[in-house]
Amino acid sequence: MRKSKGGEKINCSVKRFDRLICYSLTALIFILSAFNIVFFDIVSMDNKQTVRAGTELQVPGTMLGDKLSAVINHGSPYQSITVDATFEDDLPGATANTENYEAVISLYGVPVKTVRVEEINSLLVEAGGQSIGILLRTDGVSVVGFSPVILADGNNVNPASEARIETGDFITTINGKKINNNDDIAAVIEAAGKNDENCTIVFMRNGIKHNVTVKPLYCTDSQTWRIGLYVRDNTAGIGTLSFYEPESGIYGALGHEVPDLQYGVSGEEKGTIVRAAVQGIKQGAAGKPGEKLGVFLDEDWQGDIRNNSSFGIFGILDSPPEVEYSDQLLPVAAVSEAEIGKAEIYTVIEGEKIESFDIEIVKLMDGYKLTGKGMVIEITDPELLTRTGGIVQGMSGSPIIQNGMFIGAITHVFINDPTRGYACFGAWMMEDAGLVE
Repeated sequence: MRKSKGGEKINCSVKRFDRLICYSLTALIFILSAFNIVFFDIVSMDNKQTVRAGTELQVPGTMLGDKLSAVINHGSPYQSITVDATFEDDLPGATANTENYEAVISLYGVPVKTVRVEEINSLLVEAGGQSIGILLRTDGVSVVGFSPVILADGNNVNPASEARIETGDFITTINGKKINNNDDIAAVIEAAGKNDENCTIVFMRNGIKHNVTVKPLYCTDSQTWRIGLYVRDNTAGIGTLSFYEPESGIYGALGHEVPDLQYGVSGEEKGTIVRAAVQGIKQGAAGKPGEKLGVFLDEDWQGDIRNNSSFGIFGILDSPPEVEYSDQLLPVAAVSEAEIGKAEIYTVIEGEKIESFDIEIVKLMDGYKLTGKGMVIEITDPELLTRTGGIVQGMSGSPIIQNGMFIGAITHVFINDPTRGYACFGAWMMEDAGLVE
């Protein structure tokens, strides 16, 4: 039976109507998604914002462009994001001779977030990039692994693991004796084994003190009394200097916390940084982070470690670092001045030569300060990708430069994608360095 022409017309009209509804829903979903992303970016902004004198507050606009400059006091109704500011030089805690105000950020005319904004004078620093060796002054050792004890009958056992000691535990005493290095722990265990005594081990885990009892066993392979531990003493390894402030001598490095400094540190000084040279690179790959292979150099300059925070280690250098990529002082960018887009890093991948490599800032996360993660970056420089595979251990602290400003420093690598990683903002580092309030 043939269909009528009228029926065909109705059927086609229904199909066109269905397509129209589908396209409309898709467009609506896209618009709502864009709104939600921008809304979240604004809400997650820190309640306190700083801007350099002579610059304006920048407001995130992920789907509407990399950055949208806020218009103070005269926002246009045709703009999606506007800022209305109330200027008050006497806001609580305001710094003298600065302009301070509270700003209400609106999205499509709807108030979304109120922030306090303070103008600060530009802080100038030397960008780093030098490789450094980190020597920790800790009263204890970190557990970094386990090794089986081979008995006379050929069986393999591990007393420490069986006692529920874990990688990352920080051992402070054994049988009441302070442990500062691998030799201390070997001597105490050897003495206990020869006297047929147990070892009472006191250690820290996640800030909580624990103690366990372990029986040393004689290892026929090493011909020593052992409990099956690998430990690391006061050497943390290789990192990168982020910045140096020449007037105060204050430096910042690493961009992240050193876990070994959380426990057992006595005195104000927590350790020392020294010059280091890179002798080789172990390339990174997905699931296998690479690393810089280096040696410590004691000549010329070194610095103390006075603060260990989520944004790096900080202290004072006894003299300016001699090896530089550029002797030009750079302004420290406010958090709001970082932009999605091209940037560069300074780092060493051979000897002590500082080189510049291209990167891309792909995500900004102003509201994630408590996590220590402010940006997601991607290595785009073909030469660096060829020579290292991306971000490698020892690159932490490498300074990020954008638009002639010190933006921040590399902190972590993505384990499954070594071309990408996290970075922190330079402004956050200045606070923990004690250079700004």
